[in-house]
Amino acid sequence: MAKYSATIDEDTRQRILALPKGVHFSAFMRKAIMVFVGELEKDPDLEPEDFVITHTARKDISGKQ
Repeated sequence: MAKYSATIDEDTRQRILALPKGVHFSAFMRKAIMVFVGELEKDPDLEPEDFVITHTARKDISGKQ
């Protein structure tokens, strides 16, 4: 698998390191990257400013109320 790296500023790096131990940062990043790649495949002319990251509630797919 190819690896890709991007630089981040020191403040962001410190904030990532300060996350609680239960937060699996890499899982969140994998999900975000999959969404970004999907959108860029649809429209390669998008720029970083065209993306807005939001939090949504997870859909309950179990069918239980």
